[in-house]
Amino acid sequence: MAASAIVAVVALLGLQVAAIFSLRTFVGGHPRSIPSEYYPRNIAIVLANSVVGSCVYGLLVFLGSLLLIIPGIIAYVAFLFTLVYIAVEDENFIASLGDSWTLTRGNWHPLFGLLLIIIVGLGLVSTILSVLASFIVNALAGPAISTLVSGVITVPFSLFVLGVTAEAFVQLRGSDTAV
Repeated sequence: MAASAIVAVVALLGLQVAAIFSLRTFVGGHPRSIPSEYYPRNIAIVLANSVVGSCVYGLLVFLGSLLLIIPGIIAYVAFLFTLVYIAVEDENFIASLGDSWTLTRGNWHPLFGLLLIIIVGLGLVSTILSVLASFIVNALAGPAISTLVSGVITVPFSLFVLGVTAEAFVQLRGSDTAV
């Protein structure tokens, strides 16, 4: 049981690091490779802020959703770029929440439309593929392999969402974004 928990925490931290590197790469305009200077740059502080910032972001969306859904949607859109500011600008999670709010203000409707298209479109395709693969692999190889295959299927979709988020960030900020 403890080993499973440790593996889960390490995997989640690894995914968070991968998201940080991906965002730095996408916002920096490097579509084919991750520049080596993106790896070590303040990674411990950025990782800590990204974990805390992601939890705070999720909590804000959750609390907003408890207040009749609309405030949750507003929080989701308003704080969308929290992780981007943490990863790209090395900001702390509090500053990144404020900067995300400022950047998205006045653009909530277009961002909500973009997110709706991405979440519904990609979410539907990803879910269908993942469920089908899980069902087939579970029958042939068992639940552990099924979970692994499901994760492998969803990774490209997650990268696409990070790429779209990075591009929206760049477009809203203008072309003078520095990594």
